[in-house]
Amino acid sequence: MEKSTILNKIKLFYGFKKDSEFARYLGISPQTFLNWKKRNSYDSLLIHTKCPEINLEWLLTSEGPMIKRYISDKDIPLSVREHPAFKLQEKNNFTIPVYNLDTNGGLKNIVHSKSKDTFISEFIKIPNLSDCDGAIYIKGESMFPLLKNGDMVIFKNASTENLFWGELYIIEIALTPYSNHTFVRHIQKSSLGKDHIKLVSANPMYESKDVSLNTINAIGIIRASIRFH
Repeated sequence: MEKSTILNKIKLFYGFKKDSEFARYLGISPQTFLNWKKRNSYDSLLIHTKCPEINLEWLLTSEGPMIKRYISDKDIPLSVREHPAFKLQEKNNFTIPVYNLDTNGGLKNIVHSKSKDTFISEFIKIPNLSDCDGAIYIKGESMFPLLKNGDMVIFKNASTENLFWGELYIIEIALTPYSNHTFVRHIQKSSLGKDHIKLVSANPMYESKDVSLNTINAIGIIRASIRFH
């Protein structure tokens, strides 16, 4: 498979329509991205770092699935699966689906759709972390230094009727009838009343914002996060 074809597939998977948008996401100039296509080559390590949901084997050889897949326990030797230490680990490890917001059309479709209607990029297991509904890679630096671009947040579906002030949430807000945006923010009480909440960033470069509860399409409380270096 041509490298330019691979780049286009990854670009579409992450929801970018223009090469320049995808280039900015990768942290390179549009000209560098264009040169990759012309030369039929790219920086595999950079793409793998910026696009962690992409299968490295497919990226290097175009063989196998494009998206990382969960390895079934059936692929683990029986002697290992029957070992007491492995069974104890499995008992305390909980499988969590990892979603791509763009591929699924936003947090609302992930939270409210039936599992068969959502696209799961991969699964992860984290010891002693139970009762979680999903994990998502975040974009942007609005929660830096607490979270940075490319980190993963693991969430539990929540309701606006039972919020914990000061806690960290992932929230989808309807900006217009046809567009929405997903934020990761601390939630505080709003001075505008009980029908509003205040979204607070960790990064002082981003201002706090009061939003109406009526504009919230979906919300989940953050149970854990994973930082990728």
